[in-house]
Amino acid sequence: MPTATRVPPPSTPVVPAPRQRVAAAPAAGADRETGSPLTAPTAPRRSQTRALSRFVVAGLVGNLAHAVVFLLLGAWTPLHVTAVNVSATVVSTLVANEMHRRFTFPGGTGTPWFRGHGVGGAAAVLGLVLSTSALAAWHHLVPGAGALSGLLLVHAVTGLVGLVNFLALRTVLRPGRPGGLR
Repeated sequence: MPTATRVPPPSTPVVPAPRQRVAAAPAAGADRETGSPLTAPTAPRRSQTRALSRFVVAGLVGNLAHAVVFLLLGAWTPLHVTAVNVSATVVSTLVANEMHRRFTFPGGTGTPWFRGHGVGGAAAVLGLVLSTSALAAWHHLVPGAGALSGLLLVHAVTGLVGLVNFLALRTVLRPGRPGGLR
């Protein structure tokens, strides 16, 4: 007796679902910011160099704000040079810290405002104490020193404090680090 061949019942054709693209996390050894595959030693170095470059730009904008306030208050008000420096430091600190949160360390916008500004503010207080001390010593040693020489001294001192600030902010505002963003 011949065997019967079973024929499957008619059905609708199976159409595969369209493939969805899923963004993958950067692979080990890839640049965190761009996700591009790089050799292990250059990936962190490039990321740090970019962050340091952005930090310098934000610091220059903060220093420009400081210089404008310092020179304007010094020329148009009877305030003592110390009060002028404090006022200029407050304005420039707020400008620079917000730029660092938004521009230097873009992941820092997820960090609470007070944390980013707290670390930057602590560095600013250190810079203010050191720059005011240097400014007072400068005006004591060189009576009648002009505003421009005092401004240059203040910016040299705060530039050194800025390096310490960079390291502190890099730790606090960096995603995926203990104490940083999650």
